[in-house]
Formats: sequence, C-alpha cells, structure tokens
Amino acid sequence: MHRCVVEEQLHEGVTVTLSREESAHAAKVLRLRPGDAVQLLDGENLHMGVLETVSDSACTVNVLKRCESPEAPCKAVLWQGLPKADKLELIAQKATELGMWELWPVEMIRSIAKADKADKSEKKRERLSRIALEAAKQSGRAHVPEIASTRSLNAAMKDAQSEHFDMILVAWEEEHALPLSKAVQAYVSDRGTPEKVLIVIGPEGGITPEEKARLDEIGARSVTLGKRILRTETAGLCALAALWTALGEM
Repeated sequence: MHRCVVEEQLHEGVTVTLSREESAHAAKVLRLRPGDAVQLLDGENLHMGVLETVSDSACTVNVLKRCESPEAPCKAVLWQGLPKADKLELIAQKATELGMWELWPVEMIRSIAKADKADKSEKKRERLSRIALEAAKQSGRAHVPEIASTRSLNAAMKDAQSEHFDMILVAWEEEHALPLSKAVQAYVSDRGTPEKVLIVIGPEGGITPEEKARLDEIGARSVTLGKRILRTETAGLCALAALWTALGEM
C-alpha cells in the first residue's frame, strides 16, 4: 500500500490535501484513483485513508482511522562516528528501516571525514533527512527519525546532558565479555523495558581509549557486537538488530 507524508497532525474524519510532490507521485507515477486506500504518515503516527480526489497538483484524502503503531517499545538514538564518503547516507537509510529514533553524526578523533562548514553541513543534513523520510515511508514507520547536525564528541556529550538515557551502550572492540544483547536483557530483567537507549559507534578507526574513558564518565557501558570486526556502516545496524532482538522485536 502506498504511504504519503503530510505536514499536519491527523485525526479520524478529516480530509487532508497532499503536497504537490506527493500528489504528482500518486497521480502520475502510481496512477491511483479515487477510492484507492493509502496510508498517511504525519511524522509520529500512521493513519489509514482513502483518496477522494486525484490530480497532479492536489490529491485529497479522507482520514479513516489511526493504524496500530509499528514503532519499537523504546527510542534508539544512534551516535555514529563520522564516516567517510557516502556511508552516512547508507546508515541513515538502513537504520531508519531498522527503527532508529534519531541519528547524531559525531566527529571523533579517528574520523577521517571532518565536519563541513555550516552551510554545506546543513545541506547534507537536509539530504540525510530526505533519505530518512523516504526510508520511513518504504518501511511503514510511524516516526521519521530526526537527523542532527554533525558535532564533535565534546559537543554531543554536552548536548546530551539534557537527555535521559536509560542505557548508553558503546560498541568497543576491546570488550569481549558482554554482548550488547546480554546487556539489554540484564537491564530488562532488573528494571523492565528501557524507554530510551543510546548506541555509540566509532568511525573507521574506532573509538580511542580517551574517548571511551569520557563516555564511561557519563555512565556508558562497553559491549561487543561479536567476534568479527565490523565496518562502521555495519556496526550500528547490527547493534540496532541486537537491541530489538533482546527486546523481543525481532
């Protein structure tokens, strides 16, 4: 079923007009007709709707009901050590499909890529946000992940002080005893399902011992993602899958 994005909060019984872009896609590419069912994504919820009118510039949809949320029981925030080339685009897309709540690109000591100047950085953030939006539509998400601006680890840790994370999990190549899934299962057994989890992934060169020590100071816990060395663009996806498996989501 086709999913359309709207920029307003929806409720049962209203009629909403799709954007010109969404309307053109529905009418010209998908060739939908009045009476066809669609899903509407308002950024936080999915709704079932039916097309009332169809045109290249302004399709209208009657909202029927809110769908059951496909979102995971906790919010998973991914801090991704800034990778080189276009790896961040892959991470934004696939992590959205896997249920990521937010993505924070973080420049670390061993990051080969460096943060761009403000104007170029904002353009990249907008592109990543668009990729996340399309991935959310494709995968049937109710929430479109927020893509934060790239920042240093120091700035990220300072900004994170206002956040409440039940768990901060650092994929650390020197950790061999505690798998991420076991750490989550232990938390669930002791305290129940966490509401918000932060996963920290290093760049291509990994997290330095100094950075690891600083993360430890804010309550981070080192975990392993297995015996094999994963690429940075793979590690975050693996961590999300392990998290959901531990929580019974996969």
